[in-house]
Amino acid sequence: MKVPKVNKWLLGTLAVVGVASIAAFAMADESYKDLKVQLDAAEAKIASLTAPSDLDIQRAEANKALVRDILADADARAMMQGNTNPVTVNVGGLLQTRFNYSGGGDDEANHGFSVPRARLILSGDLYSWSYKVSGQWTEGGDFDLLDAYGEGGLFGGTLRVGQFKAPFMREVLVDRADTLMVDRSIVSNPFGQGRSQGVQFSRDFGVVDFAAAYTDGFDTANGAGVQNGQAFTARAGVDLVSWWNVGAAISWNDLVDTTYTTYTLDTKLSMAKGLDLTAAYVATSGDAGDNWGATVQAGYMCMDNFQGYVAYEYGELEGVEENLSTFTVGANYWLNDNVKWTTDIGYALNGINSAWDLGDTGWRSGDSGEYLVRTQLQITF
Repeated sequence: MKVPKVNKWLLGTLAVVGVASIAAFAMADESYKDLKVQLDAAEAKIASLTAPSDLDIQRAEANKALVRDILADADARAMMQGNTNPVTVNVGGLLQTRFNYSGGGDDEANHGFSVPRARLILSGDLYSWSYKVSGQWTEGGDFDLLDAYGEGGLFGGTLRVGQFKAPFMREVLVDRADTLMVDRSIVSNPFGQGRSQGVQFSRDFGVVDFAAAYTDGFDTANGAGVQNGQAFTARAGVDLVSWWNVGAAISWNDLVDTTYTTYTLDTKLSMAKGLDLTAAYVATSGDAGDNWGATVQAGYMCMDNFQGYVAYEYGELEGVEENLSTFTVGANYWLNDNVKWTTDIGYALNGINSAWDLGDTGWRSGDSGEYLVRTQLQITF
């Protein structure tokens, strides 16, 4: 039978398509096999990279052993000290370096650098009590003991024994690192309590705080003049409102050669916007003479780390012709929480008699018109 030409062409075309399809399927199958081989090889390589090496395993075991040793050592130390009665030691200190320039009056100007205080402080807990021991190097290089006391709870208050500041003038009770001016006032030197050896009981009732002490007398630190000396001192403070405190203290000192009574009244107002006002009056009677002094200080926080202040002090000593009268203006600048730079300028409206205990203030005895420039860098730790 004769096949038509059209059918021959169609059959040829179908044959070509079939052969091509078979070839395509064969090529696709080979490509799939190649791709699967490549994927399997990639997964194997990734697995080899993420698996921990022998070195990693050794390091992990070493770290675990180190942690176990540290925990075991901590447990041993805790057992030696006792978990309920820990004994701790905190180390602190105070360094003040200062430059003074005083002039005016009839005397020649005086100036120079000094290190008025280089202090080392140890404190901490001793079982249920706490303690503080501090000492200070003098300008001559000697090391003097300052505080040395322990204290613990008693009858809802605190019992303190050792060497400490008796509870009298507020300005003296304020730590040296926290004084407003470069140094404390002149008035605080002859009238202040200094440090004594004895026993003290104090209690804070919230609105009212109270302290009483029996000691060897004012300024008897390290056994200075304590033979048969004694003093009874009591102080109370009242918070009239949250920003206003009023305090008073009285002390009777029997120091063998002299017997006298001294008392003080003081107040502090912590106003809004960083304004603080303090004022104090102190007086003596008896063998020490009828003497008195007063101080007024005001400080204002102009910025977070900058405080300006002014201060005035006035005093009268029996037998001294001219009364003490000085005015001071200055500023505190905190470089950080532990470094404070203080600078002030003072002027003596009257002459300063040598009977005043000028101490480390930088003031000199002399005629009126004396001025004093002080700048000090203080570091605490």
